[in-house]
Amino acid sequence: MPAWPTISFIILTVNPHLSGTMPLSVHQERDAVYRLDTTDYRIKMSVRLFSPYLGTRLAFHGDANPGKELRYSNNGDASSCIERFVGALATVTFRFQPRRPGVPAAATFREVAKVLAQSEGLDNRPPYVREQRLANGVGSDIQAFGYDESNVAESEREALRAESLARMWRVFRQELFLNGDEKPFAVVEWKHTLNRIEVVRVTGRGVAASP
Repeated sequence: MPAWPTISFIILTVNPHLSGTMPLSVHQERDAVYRLDTTDYRIKMSVRLFSPYLGTRLAFHGDANPGKELRYSNNGDASSCIERFVGALATVTFRFQPRRPGVPAAATFREVAKVLAQSEGLDNRPPYVREQRLANGVGSDIQAFGYDESNVAESEREALRAESLARMWRVFRQELFLNGDEKPFAVVEWKHTLNRIEVVRVTGRGVAASP
């Protein structure tokens, strides 16, 4: 079994200008929309799924400045870029709308992600906890799973891709909190493979899904 230089990250970006974040090198495959409710807010969770990366740069552009390249690395560093990413990508946008007049705009958004299961050979990952202030009631996150083949000899890349595709996967649970609440407004289970990032299930008040 090869020693995979695994990349698996979630980046919470709470910036309205990034709500339309798109990768530069792959095509969007489909959208899924989930609608949830709390006592004070209606919540729309939009998931964008993309075709797999096969050794291309992991970079993005946003609505505010489409000509500017946005970069993220395995540790969330925006100054560096993964040059030859092999794997899957999804972006998620959350929009929080007050249910009635007088309810203030949603202020903060927190997520706690924990690995539930994974394939043999992957490094153990501690829980990921991140809280940020929302901007205009909008927050988003970027999820990626795969590896960087930059340091793999060109003659070995095809074989490593085939073996990794057959073996690499991870399932995790993402708990989502609003405004410092102790109870999550939603719990999302995800499955990450090299071909796809997919939602396994969403639980929460008033969950409704549309393709």
